[in-house]
Amino acid sequence: MSTKKLAILFGLAFFGAFMLIQMIQGFPLKDIIFREQATEEVQVTFKNGDTCIVEPSDQRARDIHGCPYNVGDTLIITYTKNGAEVNSYRLKTE
Repeated sequence: MSTKKLAILFGLAFFGAFMLIQMIQGFPLKDIIFREQATEEVQVTFKNGDTCIVEPSDQRARDIHGCPYNVGDTLIITYTKNGAEVNSYRLKTE
């Protein structure tokens, strides 16, 4: 078998093993490449100095640094699912 054919065979085996691992784990690489945004209303549950803590529906607490709002204020936030940060926020106006 030539070196070129062996290299192609090795590349295909590596790609197949990579795809098998992705299928078994539910394609986690997809979540990194295609980040999904979510927007929802949340209340400020805790405030420490100028940092507010909010907890959206995914039950993962997120920090908002430099937050001028108070505990109990309702905010509209946009965040990345499976991420740790809030991308944007604003006070909900009635």
